[in-house]
Amino acid sequence: MGGGLVRVRQLMMVLRKLLKCSQRDYGFCLASVLLLSLASLCYQLNGGAPALILEIRKYLGNSSFLDGYRHVPTKMELMNNVSLGEQPYLYTRHVHFLNFTRFGLQQPVYINIIRDPINRFVSNYFFRRFGDWRSEQNHQIRTPGMKDEERYLDINDCILENYPECNNPRVFYIIPYFCGQHPKCRDPGEWALQKAKENLNENYLLVGILEELEDVLLLLERLLPHYFKDASAVYHSAEYRKLGNGTITVKKQVPSPEALKVLYQRMRYEYNFYNYVKDEFHLLKRKFGLKTGSSTPNKKYEISSQMEIARPSHEDDDDTWLKDIYR
Repeated sequence: MGGGLVRVRQLMMVLRKLLKCSQRDYGFCLASVLLLSLASLCYQLNGGAPALILEIRKYLGNSSFLDGYRHVPTKMELMNNVSLGEQPYLYTRHVHFLNFTRFGLQQPVYINIIRDPINRFVSNYFFRRFGDWRSEQNHQIRTPGMKDEERYLDINDCILENYPECNNPRVFYIIPYFCGQHPKCRDPGEWALQKAKENLNENYLLVGILEELEDVLLLLERLLPHYFKDASAVYHSAEYRKLGNGTITVKKQVPSPEALKVLYQRMRYEYNFYNYVKDEFHLLKRKFGLKTGSSTPNKKYEISSQMEIARPSHEDDDDTWLKDIYR
């Protein structure tokens, strides 16, 4: 204890000499050090920052006040790069929603495309193990460090035997991206769902669904012509078709009806959000005179959307909602 006090005194003497502080300034510096020390002690004893420090952080715009992110400079660097980059340009990346206005920056134009949650899950499950046609043709091993017992784990066993990869919160995937940076955005529940819808309504110009990609491109051509002019023509070009066919996940299998039903219940928040997005997207299509419908290519790799049309109830064990699931 005595040695610690000596080091503190020595430190203050050095600071005073370096800063050439007056006696009054010296007292202020000492008080500041004591305040920060007490704040640090409170933080460790109470498992979090004291209210005063949180208010200061909120006032200064530190996003970790709400977001729970430790690497704030990285986030701010991203915001600065997006805000200060030469206009116009597109930035495409897997980024959870960021509110630029909280930092006094202009909000970018947000657009996104999501897909049926179970289709996304199944595709990702097999992609992590076997990759796509490009890796297949080039004899590349996807996820080299994966053990064989995990790589060849039957997807039905994964779902029905509650493996972590096929259970909450691992299947809670789409909503967190729209919910944002708050720690509660990672918890499957009503709060994250409503926050995601709120951000969708207030901050996104367009969120389409992959099952109607051609209509998404048509709307983007109208809403952002500077960026998406002739996007539909590119989509239908032979070059794109060749590239698109190479990205199809290989060795994909459709889970059993029993596994699909369990998975659907685990992803009920995801489907709530997906159906909300689809309704909003169809409303926007009608405003532009586009008919609703599906334009998904490679349908043999897709799971039928019947499950989100005839949703099962928690009390009813009837399997009629799985009718034509393999179409």
